[in-house]
Amino acid sequence: MKFKSYIKQKWLLSIIAVTLMIVYYLNFIQLPPAVSVELQQNYKYKLILIPLDTRPPCQKMVVDAGKMAGVQIITPPSEIMDYYTKEGDTKKIQKWLMDNIDKSDGVIVSIDQLLHGGLLASRESGTKQDESQILLKFMRDLKTKAKDKPIYAFNVLPRITPPPTLESDSKKMIKISRLIDEISIFENEDDIKLLADLKEDIKQEDLDIYLDLFRRNTALNKELINLAKEGIITKLVIGQDDGEDFGIPNMEKKSLINYVHSLGISNDVVMITKGADEVALSLLANFVQTKENYQPKVYVEYNDEKAMRTVMPFMAGSVGSTVEEKLVMANAKKVNSPQEAGLILYVFIGNDKNMSTQRQSALKIKKYLEQGKKVALVDLSKHFSANEVLFPTLLKEDVPINELTSYAGWNTASNSIGTALANAVIYKAIRPTFNTTNDMLTVEYNRLNINYERFLEDYYYLKEVIDVMNITLKNHGYENVNDLDMEHNYIWMNKLLQSDMQKRANQLNNSEVFKMPFKVQTPEGVFDLTIRNLQVDVFFPWPRTFEVYLDVRLNLYRLNN
Repeated sequence: MKFKSYIKQKWLLSIIAVTLMIVYYLNFIQLPPAVSVELQQNYKYKLILIPLDTRPPCQKMVVDAGKMAGVQIITPPSEIMDYYTKEGDTKKIQKWLMDNIDKSDGVIVSIDQLLHGGLLASRESGTKQDESQILLKFMRDLKTKAKDKPIYAFNVLPRITPPPTLESDSKKMIKISRLIDEISIFENEDDIKLLADLKEDIKQEDLDIYLDLFRRNTALNKELINLAKEGIITKLVIGQDDGEDFGIPNMEKKSLINYVHSLGISNDVVMITKGADEVALSLLANFVQTKENYQPKVYVEYNDEKAMRTVMPFMAGSVGSTVEEKLVMANAKKVNSPQEAGLILYVFIGNDKNMSTQRQSALKIKKYLEQGKKVALVDLSKHFSANEVLFPTLLKEDVPINELTSYAGWNTASNSIGTALANAVIYKAIRPTFNTTNDMLTVEYNRLNINYERFLEDYYYLKEVIDVMNITLKNHGYENVNDLDMEHNYIWMNKLLQSDMQKRANQLNNSEVFKMPFKVQTPEGVFDLTIRNLQVDVFFPWPRTFEVYLDVRLNLYRLNN
């Protein structure tokens, strides 16, 4: 009996071994014959970026898109820049910018960084009059030195949340902000009484500081608009960060819109829009468009009829209004059919009631790609849930994701719509201008790198892994996941993050859609290309789990036909 049992076990082990060998062979060995493509990154232009802060969306994503555009993005040395709650050294950043403007073809500059040392620092205090005047003089001096080089600038409206340094109840302060806006519109007597009652519960000094933050910011923005009208600033964008339906930020935004209209300034010169983190990327797209004289023709499609009217979290308006703003930002011509379009912007807004649209949306995108259409995909969830987004269905339905022009599904609707559209516009503007095989393939390689970074961060990290990280921290007694202990849990969490994200990258690497070849027209003919060996390097750039710094490494191959 023991002998028979031994034979049976040996037989089972042999079967398992053979099965594993077959799986390994099919996944890692039996690949079509191909030749590795070696590429040289070349640049046509050089652009200085003074980012909103050092988070990847504000800096790294612009640098990566610059590579795709053949634009070398130069940023200040890290030692003078902000780091989380540590503000940047504004005087040194200004000096660095002035010293280096001669070495570039233009500049994209965050006013919040130049004046305060970053976005977080800008939320802590209002702009003093003398500081504003010094900055405005600096911008004039910069233009004198830049001569005909473009200066793209952007500034962010203060959000509705009061500075954390104020002692009064922040929730009551936010209610006051909402009521002040609502009363200015509706003049409801009950709201007026409620506002008076709330004011009695907070310190008048705190309310004065809060209101003064907006007054000073409005005054600064009007001065910046004047600089744009004079031609000192080539294009000014004023962004609204973390918006709501009502609040003092909305009042400031309306005031500035009216001011721009009173001066007769076009959207090409001053743009007031929802969003903040993605603005520098949008301005990079504008720079490339101007250089290459490109205006996109865009057809917009939504996954259902309600998507356009949906108001997403942290947004002061509908998805449709945000799309329209980003199209204006991109100087796009909106067309009425896919046949007229050079680019299809597909906006998927998932929620717990429209999950039935996932398959039909995936198949629609698949059809567009099979027809050779260029598709920029925005993939969002109303509840920030993995179940509500489209990406898993793309994999399930074998949609050739390697052929997507761009993809984004991170944070707010304005962030994602602006990112997907800007990357697609950059690709469409620059791709026809290259005339060597190396440069054409480099554009495709950079497009793929950008997209896979978005797949891994926007879906795998932000919809899955971040919860694992936060739960792990809390299970070990760390309640505040937005303030990691650099001496204890930061290194440990980075190791856990790297391990978990590489597992997700391996899943994607072994999927059918990852292995799908795609065609690229070159001066040497049509190349059949494929990508292999997806690797990811990832860590927390700031001591919190909210975002990650993620680098993707791909190998590009040409199939032997």
